[in-house]
Amino acid sequence: MSQVPLHLLRYQLPMIWGVMQAFVPPLRRFSHHTGHGSLKRQIAAPADTLVNHYVAWSGADPQRYGDILPPHLFSQWGIPLVTDLLLQTGYALTGIINQGVTITIHDQLPRRQPLCVEVTLESVEEAEGRIRLSAHISTGTVEQPALQVATLHMLLIQPSYKRRKGDIKAPAQHDWHSVGQWQAAADDGFGFALLTGDFNPIHWIRAAGKRSPFRQMVLHGFGMFARSYEQLPNVAALTEIDVRFLRPVPLPSCMLSVQCAEPIEQADGQQHVPLRLIGQGNKVHMMGHCQY
Repeated sequence: MSQVPLHLLRYQLPMIWGVMQAFVPPLRRFSHHTGHGSLKRQIAAPADTLVNHYVAWSGADPQRYGDILPPHLFSQWGIPLVTDLLLQTGYALTGIINQGVTITIHDQLPRRQPLCVEVTLESVEEAEGRIRLSAHISTGTVEQPALQVATLHMLLIQPSYKRRKGDIKAPAQHDWHSVGQWQAAADDGFGFALLTGDFNPIHWIRAAGKRSPFRQMVLHGFGMFARSYEQLPNVAALTEIDVRFLRPVPLPSCMLSVQCAEPIEQADGQQHVPLRLIGQGNKVHMMGHCQY
């Protein structure tokens, strides 16, 4: 049984409704969306009990988020709006793959305050059975509406798509050193679903995972991202983090290592730090960089 309490399910109704529309054809809306779209919402402050359990699940220091929200919590309020926009495209969302995320942090998001959220969807590329999409989730307050911006990088696989060998590029070479470790338990997929509302069955139902292209249950990409984020040094000073998901983390997993390379000084005075997540056999699960 997951250590995340079941009563948190009551906070996830918007996301659950979106997932139902994606997976149950009679519930879908088919007003084909041909250009840029956006949605704006003012939402209530995320409940303290939800935030506290999410912080504990991510492996963060609870004191770090006493008065602010984790930047990676965007999935809890932003994904339902992204799902609403994606449903307007008319595409079958069962083939969607999260390929990574970029977060730009202008300032911290306060806890216990209503949030202003704007989601914008762009169709970047549509070719050969693949549709590359990016969704921008801008979150702030009434006074400061864009404190943080998360950009989701997604690939929508159509039935006609055939994977090519060159789809995954070899990661860059650096001198790496470990900055932290974490390990996923078998029930972490269900725990993350309770915290975010994304109940895709491949993350928590073993039979569904075995029938998926991964042939096993895997952790949600944003869960992998959150756990790795909290292992980075001096996360309070981060101004940007940009990662791509190269392979999923199986459930349960071996011990995973979050690694960084030497900082690269930028012209604006910031430090560009390459990062990656390494698993068994030095397999790279996630690759990207952060800036301080």
